Amino acid sequence: MKAETESRAFALAPKNKPAVLKTLMRRLKTDAAGAEDGYQDLLRGVDRKPFASLEGLRNVQRMLKLRTPKVGEIKIEDVIDNRIMRKLDDSGFIDRAYAAQGVNLK
Repeated sequence: MKAETESRAFALAPKNKPAVLKTLMRRLKTDAAGAEDGYQDLLRGVDRKPFASLEGLRNVQRMLKLRTPKVGEIKIEDVIDNRIMRKLDDSGFIDRAYAAQGVNLK
């Protein structure tokens, strides 16, 4: 979870944009325009503090149960566990990770 948080902070820092675009082009085998589109989607769509959400998991469940009906029997409330993310947030780790990259969460 720490590494994922640090990688999000790195990717969202304006100073790291050239490295992120280069990585997107190499890993996704796309051109500069495609990488820029992906980067803009990343900026708009990534949660800075990725706590699991009931709504998001219900959407995933709705799609998965089309293929595997038993998935619909799972109570989403029973599978969400934000304790680790909450602990990282309460300790200030998430804010420090973003601050180290020059990204303001406020």
